[in-house]
Amino acid sequence: MDMFTRMPSPSALRTFEAAARLGSFKAAAGELSVTPTAVSHQIRALEEHLEVPLFIRRTRAVELTESGRRLSEATHQAFQQIMLALEDVSAAETVLTVSTTPAFAALWLVPRLGQFQERHPAFKIQLDAGTAPIDLERDRRVDVAIRYAAGRYPGLHAVPLVDETFGAYATPDYLRALTRWEDAVLIETAWQQPGLDGPSWEAWLSEARIDAKDPLSPRRFDQEHYVVQAALASRGLALASSLLVNDLVRRGWLEGYRPEVRLAGQEYTAFCLPGRASTRKVACFLDWLLEAAAEGPMGPAASTRSIKD
Repeated sequence: MDMFTRMPSPSALRTFEAAARLGSFKAAAGELSVTPTAVSHQIRALEEHLEVPLFIRRTRAVELTESGRRLSEATHQAFQQIMLALEDVSAAETVLTVSTTPAFAALWLVPRLGQFQERHPAFKIQLDAGTAPIDLERDRRVDVAIRYAAGRYPGLHAVPLVDETFGAYATPDYLRALTRWEDAVLIETAWQQPGLDGPSWEAWLSEARIDAKDPLSPRRFDQEHYVVQAALASRGLALASSLLVNDLVRRGWLEGYRPEVRLAGQEYTAFCLPGRASTRKVACFLDWLLEAAAEGPMGPAASTRSIKD
């Protein structure tokens, strides 16, 4: 027999919990927005169902019996746990956890999140930045993951966002002071992700048809946004994602060196569990991501320049 078949109605238990906690049928009626008579009837029906008295009725008050006290403790804890669970569920429906790489978060996503928040103020974004592969089946707290790499995502709902290219960038001051290619300090990313072969200065030189006389010894950082920060500090010429530096170029903080030289990258993709794709918060976020990716860079335009090789 199902253990819940003899369970009293939730309404009766809720009424009993309020009356027991407040010590008054009248006060319980006020809290539940019903009449004191309705509370009395619910309690009486509950006592008849359990075949045990729960209250001692006095002229101006009610008092719990020993059985009533035991049931009061249990129902209070149960309803308290239910309320906490409901709060958690409600919060889960408004908090959107997005996992992405530190570079994509810092240089592309965060500067644009204000647009999403203005459009959907009820949702709160929680970012989880990292480069390690993520298993959405195991890490259920993550709603959407955004990663850079070609590949398939079996069993997941995948949304391609934008293809990537790489170019050479530096500050305008650095490029003005740079008169010979040989004097450039080269900066690139030391790619950490297994199986992800990022672009290199050797590949860029080959594409640019520049014959380096000496072996290259670029400075390497293990995160893309460190490479971009080094370029912004005028520490050299950075081989960087065109997508991630677009906003910086548009603002005139970085300029492209030999902007016609581009290395093909891979693709940024957003993915989630199929069951979450139709939830309102995820659907709204994915729609906005596609729109933002199609809009391109933010900010005023700025020119690019070349120097003599």
